Amino acid sequence: MKGAFLYVDAGKGHYVPAVALSDAMKNMGDEAVVEDLFIIFKAPFIKWVSKHYWRYLLRHPKLEKKVNRLSNIRTAHGLLESLKNDPRGFSNFKKWYYKEKPDFIVSTNFMGATLLPALIEKMGVKCPVYDYVADLFDQVKCGIDGKITKVYVPTELGVEHTVAMGQPRATVELSPFPLSRKFETMEKVDKSEARRRLGLKDKFTILYNLGGEGIGSPELLNSLKRRGIDAQVVVIGGRSRTTEVEFSLFKKLNSDFDLEMRGFVDNVPLYIMACDMQMGKAGANSLMESLYLKRPFLVSEVLYMARSTPLFFRDHYCGWCEDDNEKKADIIERYYRDEEERKRIEEGMESLPIEFSATKLVEMMKRDTEEYRKENGI
Repeated sequence: MKGAFLYVDAGKGHYVPAVALSDAMKNMGDEAVVEDLFIIFKAPFIKWVSKHYWRYLLRHPKLEKKVNRLSNIRTAHGLLESLKNDPRGFSNFKKWYYKEKPDFIVSTNFMGATLLPALIEKMGVKCPVYDYVADLFDQVKCGIDGKITKVYVPTELGVEHTVAMGQPRATVELSPFPLSRKFETMEKVDKSEARRRLGLKDKFTILYNLGGEGIGSPELLNSLKRRGIDAQVVVIGGRSRTTEVEFSLFKKLNSDFDLEMRGFVDNVPLYIMACDMQMGKAGANSLMESLYLKRPFLVSEVLYMARSTPLFFRDHYCGWCEDDNEKKADIIERYYRDEEERKRIEEGMESLPIEFSATKLVEMMKRDTEEYRKENGI
């Protein structure tokens, strides 16, 4: 069997699960292809806008909340309708389809979720189109479409919200989270050993994940120092010029503070194992990888597309969401000093209603494809 996993270059949250699913399928002895949707369409301008639009909003989170709330209702819908009726894009997609001949297509972005079923129907071919809800807890309104064969959502809360938004219940299924292969195959070690391997001090450690865009500020570290919290802060992720300057200045003025700037790293699992808690803007993959390794996450900026994360944390005590720096410091101090708080978190981690497995999700897709074939006489 052959699966096609299509993503939109608007952050790693859509690309990473596409690769994880493709790797899992290949590991099972099947064929798989990963493609950028707008490369298939040969629409470089839309590809560029999608990428830089998201990067810009990440740097302006307050604007992101307003803009994405609006685009959820209007803007994205208009763009999708124009793409459905674009003859050149349709022709390019058609050529790609007959070249690859996939048995099923998966979109990890809401744009593909509604665009692809319309194009498949227009071509008059029989091929199931699946949607993986990469935002975990919420679906974008434009991603709701009765023509989608199946929508896979890795959380019960996400299933509930997707159905409430209008997706037919019969098409929505609770699924495993497609963990990347590096996490599934890694060796698990305790905190002390992980710190030793990374050349870190064996003390309370906060992993500050700046994400691929490298957006963050050392402002919170000033609060931690004032409170006498003897923490080691390890910063990983991209390094924007502004962020680099701000952290360098903090380090220069606070040489006694344990701050490690590691930049991009290729052994993220080991860094998560080394920490007591992780913090950052928490894209879906960063959050779930942290929970998989049973490390709580302090979401430092709740974006519109992650607006239901606080609800999940409320129901399953495994992290916190907070925008205000002093309140973030309160959370860290409580977790640092209060043993009961740490026990409560540990208990929450042990009872998370989430299954982690890209392989099992691919198995679900293959099963559903076989059922689709029987129903359509293929």
